[in-house]
Amino acid sequence: MSVHRRLRLLVQPWRLVVERFDATSSLAEVASQAPASGFAALVRSAESVTLVREAKGGDIGVVWRAIEIAGSFAFSETGVLAAIAGPLADAGVSIFAVNSFETDFVLVHEGDLEKARIAVEAAGHQLG
Repeated sequence: MSVHRRLRLLVQPWRLVVERFDATSSLAEVASQAPASGFAALVRSAESVTLVREAKGGDIGVVWRAIEIAGSFAFSETGVLAAIAGPLADAGVSIFAVNSFETDFVLVHEGDLEKARIAVEAAGHQLG
């Protein structure tokens, strides 16, 4: 089933950073840099290890904000992420997608958050 309905989106308060580590990095060592609570995501690929975590004082670089797609979706449902990514791409907003078992998070540069809000609301989605 493809998504053809209005989605409810939530802007989370987290200010996030995306860090890249060498592919040979220990997952346990990288994971130890994530907070004990709050938002974190860890991904290993052949090319690198990526950690998404809440920003701390002293972090430099791009700060991301998370837009959560409210509610859970079956793995067989298609088009959920595309329903958000398309309008954001059309508005020139870069994204970094992170998924949990329950839902998707679309990360946008903090400076693009208002532009993202306008784009997804113009596409008919509710952003709170």
